[in-house]
Amino acid sequence: MRIKYETSAGGLVLRRNDSIYEALLIGRGAPRIWSLPKGHVESRESHEQAALREVREETGCWADLIAKLSDISYWFYLNRTKHKKAVTFYLMRYLSGDTANHDHEVDEARWFDIHTAKKALKYVNEKRLVDLALDYLDAEPAAFGDLPTVAQTAEQLTS
Repeated sequence: MRIKYETSAGGLVLRRNDSIYEALLIGRGAPRIWSLPKGHVESRESHEQAALREVREETGCWADLIAKLSDISYWFYLNRTKHKKAVTFYLMRYLSGDTANHDHEVDEARWFDIHTAKKALKYVNEKRLVDLALDYLDAEPAAFGDLPTVAQTAEQLTS
């Protein structure tokens, strides 16, 4: 059997809505399968660069890297080929952009309250990333002290 090895990178993007953190998820299919934005690391591209690019492409939003969350590896089958995929995920801070500008690879990009996002995520490993992000927020609250709020984001979009 043929085995294909793949390397991807992605991110958990957060923003503040008053005192609540919101997470940016992508949805595919009907019914929706919600996941974190991620994609293939191109040649001559770092994992960090790929993560930022994939977030921008799949969500229509720009983000800034805060910290590496975790690496996730999994196997899947596609076209009679076994694939092993390794994905590096980063915690990210939302900077700007509009989810309506997501690319054709996803059906929808949407903000969720962080706890609702955890429930909406399809994959257990991605749910675990939300827990890691919440632990990070508890340990380093100042790291997100300057996260744009929803009100500031709305103001940016209208000006």
